[in-house]
Amino acid sequence: MSPSAIAIVRVQAFPGQATALGSYLGELLEQVRRQPGCQSGELRALAADRWQVSTRWASEAELEAHLSGAKAQQWLSQLGCGELALGLEFESRSAD
Repeated sequence: MSPSAIAIVRVQAFPGQATALGSYLGELLEQVRRQPGCQSGELRALAADRWQVSTRWASEAELEAHLSGAKAQQWLSQLGCGELALGLEFESRSAD
């Protein structure tokens, strides 16, 4: 069995948009938690205008399937092109 995987996304809010970005990320996280293979997810504030979303996946393959799916691509595009976020950083790693 392949090891579980962790995905971490850090997002910087546009000035004055930190609260709205946090709400938006919370809504996205609820949807991500319902994706096949997602075992858990957490949203936390790193600073007044910076958020982190961490998710744990049953396997690297399930994380990759999620990331290449249409929903994930849409969410990432909305964050990258929207009025809430200046930019984002992504990393993934084995959880085991």
